[in-house]
Amino acid sequence: MLRPIQNILEKFIIVPTYTHVIANYGIVIILLTIIVRIVLVPLTISQTKSMAKMQKLQPELKEIQKKYKDDKQKLQQETMEFYKKNNVNPLAGCLPLLLQMPVFFALFQALRNPSEIVTNILGNFTIDGVASGIKTGLSGFLTAGEFTIMGAANPNYNFLWMNLNDRDPYYILVILMVATMFLTTKMTTTDPKQAKMMYIMPVVFGFISFQFPSGILVYWVTSNIWSIGQQWIVNKIVTKEKVKEGLSQKDKSLEGEQELSEEEKKLVRKKIKKKKKKKK
Repeated sequence: MLRPIQNILEKFIIVPTYTHVIANYGIVIILLTIIVRIVLVPLTISQTKSMAKMQKLQPELKEIQKKYKDDKQKLQQETMEFYKKNNVNPLAGCLPLLLQMPVFFALFQALRNPSEIVTNILGNFTIDGVASGIKTGLSGFLTAGEFTIMGAANPNYNFLWMNLNDRDPYYILVILMVATMFLTTKMTTTDPKQAKMMYIMPVVFGFISFQFPSGILVYWVTSNIWSIGQQWIVNKIVTKEKVKEGLSQKDKSLEGEQELSEEEKKLVRKKIKKKKKKKK
């Protein structure tokens, strides 16, 4: 199922970028990440608006949670009604991640088993590699044993201190992935109950990813850094909106005070006129 996506990535992004832009596979993966995130910009804008609105509505949502904290069913009903009333989708923030998953797994497949589209340009993982292994037979049937590839690593797949088809020998990318994922989670999570659970996720993914090819972690870390920058912009926009809203409310209150003082002036003038009439 992922082969068509893999072929698209290899044929239209990886190989042209490597051939015509920069012959460095690690930088190609970084550029691939940026291209994917740019393609998702329309959805990201929608997500940004939804997240900004969610942050703005957090005080009201907390009031609902506080009011119905002892009745979970009622809390769920009121929360969903609140989302519907304010036209907010709490799952909107997950959509870019879900759409990235096929690309993520296709890239994983491309790194573990690149097609001829890539190997014709970059070559195989090893130079002059020799396949060796053991085959055992039972009643005339052959069963494949474990195979290893012998030979020097292909330098075309090297990036910084690692080979992109193998795991990071120093786990630096794993640490960066956990750190950037933690920071992204901290910036996007506003509910303290969710925060406790979400802070565990980077650690869990860290344990899962330490066996991943380095190229996957380059993609992941780059995507996380993009998300951090994106969320920083969101927080700036939300802060500006709050300031504008606060100023507009202040202006309204000041206008109210000015109107009130004008009314008081009218009343004073009326009283002065009445007094003048009485004297006459």
